[in-house]
Amino acid sequence: MMRRTTLFAARALAVAACLLPMTAMADPITVNPSAAGVSGSSFTASFIDFSYVALVDQTATNGTGNFNIDGGGFFSSFRHPDLPTSVANTGINTNYKMYATFNGTGTVSPTTGVPGGMTATYNTFQMSIFVDKNSNTTIVADGIGAPNGTVTTGGTTSDDVLVGNTTGLIAGESHVFPGLANGDFHMKLNFTPVGGFLSGGLIADFNGVNTSLQGITMGSFVDGWIDGSGNVSLGVPEPGTLLLIGSGLAALGWMRRKQSV
Repeated sequence: MMRRTTLFAARALAVAACLLPMTAMADPITVNPSAAGVSGSSFTASFIDFSYVALVDQTATNGTGNFNIDGGGFFSSFRHPDLPTSVANTGINTNYKMYATFNGTGTVSPTTGVPGGMTATYNTFQMSIFVDKNSNTTIVADGIGAPNGTVTTGGTTSDDVLVGNTTGLIAGESHVFPGLANGDFHMKLNFTPVGGFLSGGLIADFNGVNTSLQGITMGSFVDGWIDGSGNVSLGVPEPGTLLLIGSGLAALGWMRRKQSV
């Protein structure tokens, strides 16, 4: 079975100063591995590290136009109560893998004051998160510039368990900055846990940076490739924090060459 996806692998990173601050969470999430059929005791987490790969199609003239994105990735480390502090004995990448798939659409325009820079603003974004009980799911991206390319899951996915879905976009934006760490992203999504593996999460707040870009231009292109990494906070936001969304940054993944992870 093949499924379009987003790739996330865990590693913490220092988020660029230009990113929106992550939403302050009044209550972090509870993670219960046994609810997904894998061994492990419940624990509390405030952040999860990830890495991803995505393919982007863009229709634009001089940097102004529309885009769609398709991607996937693996999560790796849980952190609590803050980003520098890892949670021990979570079982992730030992007893199970955890990954996500995503797709989105939006508009793109030149970034003011940054020659060659682009700002992508999301109009739609959907994500699903899975636990891979046998740790045998892979993620494969089609080649850079390949017509109708996709990011898909391979391996054996019949044992994978859906543990959460996003149910609406609050705000999302990404930037491509030539020569400046390839850009960054920030996205906030309504999130609904499924099946009890995750509980307490109502908002998913993704922050991160692009590691590399290929096939990305100011004009039209197909299957541009991005990969990158970051972290997500999941939880119940503190009162008033959703009023601070403003002009967040969200990663527009684009780098492409056939890759299996």
